[in-house]
Amino acid sequence: MEKDKVLNEIVNNTKVLMGYKTIKDNFSEFDKALGFIENELSNYYVREYVIDNYKNLVLSNTKDKDLDVIFCCHVDVVPAEKYEGVVEDGKLYGRGSFDMKGQLSVVMSLLKNNKSKKKIAFMITSDEEIGGMCCKEILKDYNAKLAVVPDGGKNFELVVEEKGLLQLEITAYGVTAHASEPYKGNNPLLKLISLYENLLDIYRMPKDENEFVTSVNLSKLNGGDANNMVPSKATMVLDIRYTKENPPEIIINDIKSLCDDIEIKILGKDSLFHVDKKLTIIKDFIKDTEKVLERKLVIKKCVATSDAIYFSEKNIPTIMMNPAGNFWHGPGEYVEIDSLYTLYEIFKNLI
Repeated sequence: MEKDKVLNEIVNNTKVLMGYKTIKDNFSEFDKALGFIENELSNYYVREYVIDNYKNLVLSNTKDKDLDVIFCCHVDVVPAEKYEGVVEDGKLYGRGSFDMKGQLSVVMSLLKNNKSKKKIAFMITSDEEIGGMCCKEILKDYNAKLAVVPDGGKNFELVVEEKGLLQLEITAYGVTAHASEPYKGNNPLLKLISLYENLLDIYRMPKDENEFVTSVNLSKLNGGDANNMVPSKATMVLDIRYTKENPPEIIINDIKSLCDDIEIKILGKDSLFHVDKKLTIIKDFIKDTEKVLERKLVIKKCVATSDAIYFSEKNIPTIMMNPAGNFWHGPGEYVEIDSLYTLYEIFKNLI
């Protein structure tokens, strides 16, 4: 049966890729993983991009850079205790199974086993998990009618919106003193703590992923040179995931209105992802996918950020959809094996 053959190929390739420790700065492992992918798709044109020492690939069935479809996956993962895939009870467990070496292997098998008259490219990036710019830089060379980034949602939800990212380092200054006489000093750590608490009055902490509102996370708080001193300087790092109702300039102005005696440095800023589900190309995809799934498609907003934002910046309609799985970045990460073939079928219809 075709399903058994293809699914066996997808699982085996996923397990091979999961064996490579493709984490930050481990460049030799990236070379091995990308070399494996390139060898499996040896009939495709290959373009290699090295950006900030990170190697990336674009494999395509045409030399043209104006394409019908771009598939985009990342091969990097976050650190884990082990780098291997384990099959148990119909699930493939391990780092990268769901985020996103399983999906990457689906696209590999799709392109290996199917011929299409459409002009297709497969972009594999290496820095998505560290908020890199590889995808953005590579896309300067390409355009497409449609992009597919299988890196959002669960169980075949169609993600139509993602929050933007704003990371800020905020510095406050005070007056040092001996810790036994804090009244003689002015502790900047207290100023930053108060600022964060007041900011939560404006941007209330969401209860769960279904509350699609701007969230503000206190990621780091640093200050002081000795345990028995009032510090003279303190820094706080905020990781903010914003919605279209609260763009970065509004958030920064709100922070300044709460405390003007601070310095604000932007560490990172990424735009929102949005796709119009009323577009004909998206409506057709929804219709075809519902036939495969034999159910109504769930339309979803996602709290995370992915490489899909760079396609959105170029006004390329983008499909974001994951197979069934859970616990990405966690010790129990898994993907349901049968769902990988379902994703294969959905993408096969697309091309």
